[in-house]
Amino acid sequence: MNKEARKLTFEEAWESATAFLIDEEIENKLDSKIDAIVRASSDARIARKPITIENVTSYLTEKKEALEVILAEIALSQEKFLRIVSLLRRIGRIGSEFDSEWHMDKIKAQLKKDNSFALTIARLLVEGVKDTELQSLLPRYYLEKLNLKEVAGEPEIKRRLNIKEQESRKWYGNLKGQKVENVIKGELEKIKSQHGIPYDRGRIELIHTDADWVVPLKEDPYIVIMVSFQETTSSGQTNKARDMFKGYEKVRERNVRYRDKRVFINFVDGIGWLARKADFKRLVEECHYFLNLKNLDMLESIVCKHTPKKYFGTSR
Repeated sequence: MNKEARKLTFEEAWESATAFLIDEEIENKLDSKIDAIVRASSDARIARKPITIENVTSYLTEKKEALEVILAEIALSQEKFLRIVSLLRRIGRIGSEFDSEWHMDKIKAQLKKDNSFALTIARLLVEGVKDTELQSLLPRYYLEKLNLKEVAGEPEIKRRLNIKEQESRKWYGNLKGQKVENVIKGELEKIKSQHGIPYDRGRIELIHTDADWVVPLKEDPYIVIMVSFQETTSSGQTNKARDMFKGYEKVRERNVRYRDKRVFINFVDGIGWLARKADFKRLVEECHYFLNLKNLDMLESIVCKHTPKKYFGTSR
Protein backbone atom coordinates (compact mmCIF):
# COMPACT_ATOMS: atom_id res chain seq x y z
CA MET A 1 0.00 0.00 0.00
CA ASN A 2 1.30 3.47 -0.86
CA LYS A 3 0.71 6.75 0.99
CA GLU A 4 -2.16 6.79 3.46
CA ALA A 5 -5.33 8.49 2.24
CA ARG A 6 -5.61 12.05 3.55
CA LYS A 7 -6.50 15.53 2.36
CA LEU A 8 -3.48 17.57 1.28
CA THR A 9 -3.22 21.09 2.68
CA PHE A 10 -3.00 24.01 0.28
CA GLU A 11 0.65 24.49 1.22
CA GLU A 12 1.43 20.83 0.46
CA ALA A 13 -0.39 20.99 -2.87
CA TRP A 14 1.33 24.25 -3.81
CA GLU A 15 4.83 23.07 -2.92
CA SER A 16 4.48 19.64 -4.58
CA ALA A 17 3.00 20.85 -7.88
CA THR A 18 4.87 19.93 -11.04
CA ALA A 19 5.48 23.08 -13.07
CA PHE A 20 6.32 21.48 -16.42
CA LEU A 21 5.96 17.86 -17.49
CA ILE A 22 9.20 16.59 -19.03
CA ASP A 23 8.47 13.82 -21.52
CA GLU A 24 11.01 12.80 -24.16
CA GLU A 25 8.45 10.91 -26.25
CA ILE A 26 6.29 14.01 -26.67
CA GLU A 27 9.29 16.25 -27.38
CA ASN A 28 10.60 13.80 -29.99
CA LYS A 29 7.19 13.58 -31.68
CA LEU A 30 7.08 17.36 -31.97
CA ASP A 31 10.66 17.53 -33.26
CA SER A 32 10.01 14.85 -35.89
CA LYS A 33 6.98 16.73 -37.17
CA ILE A 34 8.87 20.03 -37.35
CA ASP A 35 11.89 18.40 -39.02
CA ALA A 36 9.64 17.16 -41.80
CA ILE A 37 8.18 20.64 -42.34
CA VAL A 38 11.62 22.30 -42.29
CA ARG A 39 13.05 19.79 -44.77
CA ALA A 40 10.25 20.62 -47.14
CA SER A 41 11.20 24.30 -47.21
CA SER A 42 14.37 26.33 -47.70
CA ASP A 43 15.61 29.80 -46.81
CA ALA A 44 18.76 31.86 -47.18
CA ARG A 45 21.24 32.11 -44.32
CA ILE A 46 22.80 35.39 -43.20
CA ALA A 47 25.82 36.09 -41.08
CA ARG A 48 25.41 35.64 -37.33
CA LYS A 49 25.37 38.83 -35.27
CA PRO A 50 27.45 38.87 -32.07
CA ILE A 51 25.29 38.77 -28.93
CA THR A 52 26.60 39.17 -25.39
CA ILE A 53 24.83 38.96 -22.03
CA GLU A 54 26.14 42.41 -21.12
CA ASN A 55 24.79 44.01 -24.31
CA VAL A 56 21.42 42.34 -23.91
CA THR A 57 21.25 43.45 -20.26
CA SER A 58 21.83 47.06 -21.33
CA TYR A 59 19.26 46.71 -24.10
CA LEU A 60 16.64 45.39 -21.68
CA THR A 61 17.20 48.21 -19.21
CA GLU A 62 17.38 51.05 -21.75
CA LYS A 63 14.79 50.30 -24.43
CA LYS A 64 11.07 50.36 -23.63
CA GLU A 65 10.06 47.53 -25.96
CA ALA A 66 13.30 45.55 -25.73
CA LEU A 67 11.76 42.52 -24.03
CA GLU A 68 8.99 42.19 -26.61
CA VAL A 69 11.53 42.50 -29.43
CA ILE A 70 13.72 39.73 -28.04
CA LEU A 71 10.77 37.41 -27.37
CA ALA A 72 9.66 37.88 -30.97
CA GLU A 73 13.24 37.22 -32.13
CA ILE A 74 13.38 33.85 -30.35
CA ALA A 75 9.74 32.97 -31.16
CA LEU A 76 8.76 32.72 -27.49
CA SER A 77 5.26 33.92 -26.61
CA GLN A 78 4.81 36.35 -23.75
CA GLU A 79 2.60 33.81 -21.98
CA LYS A 80 5.29 31.13 -22.07
CA PHE A 81 7.89 33.66 -20.92
CA LEU A 82 5.70 34.51 -17.90
CA ARG A 83 5.51 30.80 -17.01
CA ILE A 84 9.31 30.53 -17.17
CA VAL A 85 9.76 33.60 -14.94
CA SER A 86 7.30 32.04 -12.49
CA LEU A 87 9.42 28.88 -12.49
CA LEU A 88 12.58 30.91 -11.78
CA ARG A 89 10.83 32.60 -8.87
CA ARG A 90 9.52 29.26 -7.61
CA ILE A 91 13.01 27.72 -7.50
CA GLY A 92 14.49 30.80 -5.82
CA ARG A 93 16.45 32.26 -8.74
CA ILE A 94 14.44 35.50 -8.59
CA GLY A 95 13.17 37.18 -5.44
CA SER A 96 12.48 35.50 -2.11
CA GLU A 97 9.26 33.61 -2.89
CA PHE A 98 6.67 32.83 -5.55
CA ASP A 99 3.20 33.92 -4.48
CA SER A 100 1.40 35.11 -7.61
CA GLU A 101 2.50 35.47 -11.20
CA TRP A 102 4.05 38.72 -12.42
CA HIS A 103 2.65 40.36 -15.54
CA MET A 104 4.76 41.88 -18.32
CA ASP A 105 4.48 45.43 -16.94
CA LYS A 106 5.80 44.29 -13.56
CA ILE A 107 8.71 42.45 -15.18
CA LYS A 108 9.60 45.41 -17.41
CA ALA A 109 9.52 47.77 -14.43
CA GLN A 110 11.78 45.39 -12.50
CA LEU A 111 14.22 45.32 -15.42
CA LYS A 112 14.60 49.09 -15.22
CA LYS A 113 15.26 49.29 -11.48
CA ASP A 114 17.11 46.04 -10.68
CA ASN A 115 20.26 45.39 -12.69
CA SER A 116 20.80 41.92 -11.17
CA PHE A 117 17.29 40.96 -12.27
CA ALA A 118 18.00 42.33 -15.76
CA LEU A 119 21.23 40.30 -15.85
CA THR A 120 19.35 37.13 -14.86
CA ILE A 121 16.74 37.65 -17.58
CA ALA A 122 19.42 38.48 -20.17
CA ARG A 123 21.35 35.32 -19.33
CA LEU A 124 18.10 33.33 -19.56
CA LEU A 125 17.25 34.71 -22.99
CA VAL A 126 20.78 34.57 -24.42
CA GLU A 127 21.90 31.11 -23.31
CA GLY A 128 19.24 29.57 -21.06
CA VAL A 129 19.35 26.51 -23.31
CA LYS A 130 22.72 25.64 -21.69
CA ASP A 131 21.45 25.98 -18.11
CA THR A 132 21.86 22.53 -16.53
CA GLU A 133 19.23 23.11 -13.83
CA LEU A 134 16.65 24.34 -16.31
CA GLN A 135 17.36 21.34 -18.54
CA SER A 136 15.76 19.17 -15.86
CA LEU A 137 12.83 21.53 -15.23
CA LEU A 138 11.77 22.83 -18.65
CA PRO A 139 10.53 20.84 -21.65
CA ARG A 140 12.86 20.92 -24.65
CA TYR A 141 10.17 22.84 -26.55
CA TYR A 142 10.54 25.76 -24.10
CA LEU A 143 14.26 25.42 -23.45
CA GLU A 144 15.51 25.53 -27.03
CA LYS A 145 13.95 28.97 -27.53
CA LEU A 146 16.18 30.43 -24.80
CA ASN A 147 19.06 30.72 -27.24
CA LEU A 148 19.29 34.29 -28.54
CA LYS A 149 23.02 33.97 -29.16
CA GLU A 150 22.37 31.33 -31.82
CA VAL A 151 18.98 32.44 -33.11
CA ALA A 152 19.72 36.13 -33.76
CA GLY A 153 20.55 36.62 -37.41
CA GLU A 154 19.90 32.97 -38.31
CA PRO A 155 16.71 32.81 -40.39
CA GLU A 156 16.85 29.02 -40.64
CA ILE A 157 16.82 28.53 -36.86
CA LYS A 158 14.26 31.29 -36.40
CA ARG A 159 12.01 29.83 -39.07
CA ARG A 160 12.15 26.42 -37.38
CA LEU A 161 11.19 27.92 -34.01
CA ASN A 162 8.31 29.86 -35.58
CA ILE A 163 7.03 26.72 -37.29
CA LYS A 164 7.33 24.80 -34.03
CA GLU A 165 5.41 27.50 -32.17
CA GLN A 166 2.57 27.39 -34.71
CA GLU A 167 2.37 23.60 -34.85
CA SER A 168 2.61 23.13 -31.09
CA ARG A 169 -0.44 25.29 -30.50
CA LYS A 170 -2.49 22.65 -32.30
CA TRP A 171 -1.59 19.61 -30.24
CA TYR A 172 1.35 19.98 -27.80
CA GLY A 173 -0.85 20.82 -24.79
CA ASN A 174 -3.26 18.01 -25.65
CA LEU A 175 -0.39 15.51 -25.74
CA LYS A 176 0.70 16.60 -22.26
CA GLY A 177 -2.88 16.25 -20.97
CA GLN A 178 -3.20 12.79 -22.50
CA LYS A 179 0.11 11.77 -20.97
CA VAL A 180 -1.07 12.74 -17.48
CA GLU A 181 -4.37 10.90 -17.96
CA ASN A 182 -2.44 7.81 -19.05
CA VAL A 183 -0.27 8.03 -15.93
CA ILE A 184 -3.44 8.03 -13.82
CA LYS A 185 -4.86 5.18 -15.89
CA GLY A 186 -1.67 3.22 -15.23
CA GLU A 187 -2.14 3.69 -11.50
CA LEU A 188 -5.78 2.55 -11.76
CA GLU A 189 -4.62 -0.50 -13.73
CA LYS A 190 -2.21 -1.43 -10.93
CA ILE A 191 -5.00 -1.08 -8.37
CA LYS A 192 -7.26 -3.21 -10.54
CA SER A 193 -4.57 -5.88 -10.84
CA GLN A 194 -3.79 -5.96 -7.12
CA HIS A 195 -7.29 -5.58 -5.65
CA GLY A 196 -9.64 -6.50 -8.48
CA ILE A 197 -11.39 -3.11 -8.31
CA PRO A 198 -12.71 -1.93 -11.70
CA TYR A 199 -12.67 1.61 -13.05
CA ASP A 200 -14.39 3.49 -15.87
CA ARG A 201 -14.78 6.91 -17.43
CA GLY A 202 -17.46 8.97 -19.16
CA ARG A 203 -20.70 10.69 -18.26
CA ILE A 204 -22.20 9.87 -14.88
CA GLU A 205 -25.57 11.02 -13.64
CA LEU A 206 -24.23 11.77 -10.18
CA ILE A 207 -22.47 14.94 -11.39
CA HIS A 208 -24.38 15.41 -14.68
CA THR A 209 -21.19 15.60 -16.74
CA ASP A 210 -18.24 13.51 -17.92
CA ALA A 211 -15.86 12.19 -15.29
CA ASP A 212 -12.24 11.71 -16.32
CA TRP A 213 -12.12 8.56 -14.19
CA VAL A 214 -14.60 6.81 -11.91
CA VAL A 215 -14.30 3.86 -9.51
CA PRO A 216 -15.75 1.28 -9.58
CA LEU A 217 -18.56 1.79 -12.13
CA LYS A 218 -20.27 4.69 -13.92
CA GLU A 219 -23.58 3.25 -12.69
CA ASP A 220 -22.38 3.21 -9.10
CA PRO A 221 -19.59 5.79 -8.69
CA TYR A 222 -17.92 5.88 -5.29
CA ILE A 223 -14.79 7.72 -6.41
CA VAL A 224 -15.01 10.45 -9.05
CA ILE A 225 -11.73 11.83 -10.43
CA MET A 226 -11.52 15.05 -12.43
CA VAL A 227 -8.19 15.85 -14.08
CA SER A 228 -6.58 19.06 -15.34
CA PHE A 229 -2.91 19.58 -16.24
CA GLN A 230 -2.07 23.08 -17.52
CA GLU A 231 1.31 24.51 -18.50
CA THR A 232 -0.35 27.59 -19.97
CA THR A 233 -3.43 29.54 -18.98
CA SER A 234 -6.56 29.43 -21.12
CA SER A 235 -10.28 30.11 -21.12
CA GLY A 236 -10.81 26.35 -20.95
CA GLN A 237 -9.47 26.38 -17.40
CA THR A 238 -12.49 28.37 -16.26
CA ASN A 239 -14.89 25.78 -17.66
CA LYS A 240 -12.90 22.90 -16.18
CA ALA A 241 -12.78 24.53 -12.76
CA ARG A 242 -16.52 25.16 -12.90
CA ASP A 243 -17.18 21.48 -13.66
CA MET A 244 -14.95 20.50 -10.74
CA PHE A 245 -16.68 22.81 -8.29
CA LYS A 246 -20.14 21.66 -9.40
CA GLY A 247 -19.12 18.00 -9.34
CA TYR A 248 -17.92 18.25 -5.76
CA GLU A 249 -21.19 19.91 -4.71
CA LYS A 250 -23.24 17.16 -6.38
CA VAL A 251 -21.31 14.43 -4.57
CA ARG A 252 -21.65 16.24 -1.23
CA GLU A 253 -25.40 16.66 -1.74
CA ARG A 254 -25.75 12.95 -2.55
CA ASN A 255 -23.81 11.99 0.58
CA VAL A 256 -26.02 14.15 2.81
CA ARG A 257 -29.25 12.93 1.25
CA TYR A 258 -28.47 9.22 1.27
CA ARG A 259 -25.79 9.05 3.98
CA ASP A 260 -23.32 7.83 1.40
CA LYS A 261 -19.55 8.08 1.61
CA ARG A 262 -18.71 8.79 -2.02
CA VAL A 263 -15.70 11.00 -2.71
CA PHE A 264 -14.67 13.56 -5.30
CA ILE A 265 -10.98 13.90 -6.24
CA ASN A 266 -9.43 16.90 -7.97
CA PHE A 267 -6.23 16.03 -9.82
CA VAL A 268 -4.73 19.40 -10.73
CA ASP A 269 -1.15 20.14 -11.77
CA GLY A 270 1.03 22.35 -13.96
CA ILE A 271 2.33 25.89 -13.72
CA GLY A 272 -0.71 27.17 -15.63
CA TRP A 273 -2.72 26.50 -12.46
CA LEU A 274 -0.06 27.98 -10.19
CA ALA A 275 -0.44 31.17 -12.23
CA ARG A 276 -4.08 31.25 -11.07
CA LYS A 277 -3.44 30.93 -7.37
CA ALA A 278 -6.99 31.80 -6.23
CA ASP A 279 -8.54 29.14 -8.47
CA PHE A 280 -5.84 26.65 -7.49
CA LYS A 281 -6.49 27.22 -3.79
CA ARG A 282 -10.23 26.78 -4.25
CA LEU A 283 -9.66 23.54 -6.19
CA VAL A 284 -7.56 22.22 -3.31
CA GLU A 285 -10.23 23.15 -0.79
CA GLU A 286 -13.37 22.10 -2.67
CA CYS A 287 -12.85 18.35 -2.95
CA HIS A 288 -12.54 15.35 -0.65
CA TYR A 289 -9.01 14.62 -1.86
CA PHE A 290 -6.53 16.60 -3.93
CA LEU A 291 -3.86 14.82 -6.01
CA ASN A 292 -1.03 15.75 -8.34
CA LEU A 293 1.78 13.83 -10.04
CA LYS A 294 3.96 13.77 -6.94
CA ASN A 295 1.14 12.50 -4.71
CA LEU A 296 -0.51 10.05 -7.11
CA ASP A 297 0.72 7.14 -5.00
CA MET A 298 -2.01 8.08 -2.51
CA LEU A 299 -4.69 6.96 -4.98
CA GLU A 300 -4.48 3.28 -4.04
CA SER A 301 -5.30 3.91 -0.38
CA ILE A 302 -8.16 6.26 -1.33
CA VAL A 303 -9.68 3.66 -3.66
CA CYS A 304 -9.34 0.86 -1.10
CA LYS A 305 -10.79 3.01 1.66
CA HIS A 306 -13.88 4.21 -0.20
CA THR A 307 -14.79 1.33 -2.52
CA PRO A 308 -17.41 -1.06 -1.03
CA LYS A 309 -16.01 -4.52 -0.35
CA LYS A 310 -18.45 -6.10 -2.80
CA TYR A 311 -16.43 -4.59 -5.64
CA PHE A 312 -13.09 -6.03 -4.56
CA GLY A 313 -12.08 -8.91 -6.81
CA THR A 314 -14.79 -8.22 -9.42
CA SER A 315 -12.16 -7.57 -12.11
CA ARG A 316 -10.09 -10.67 -11.49
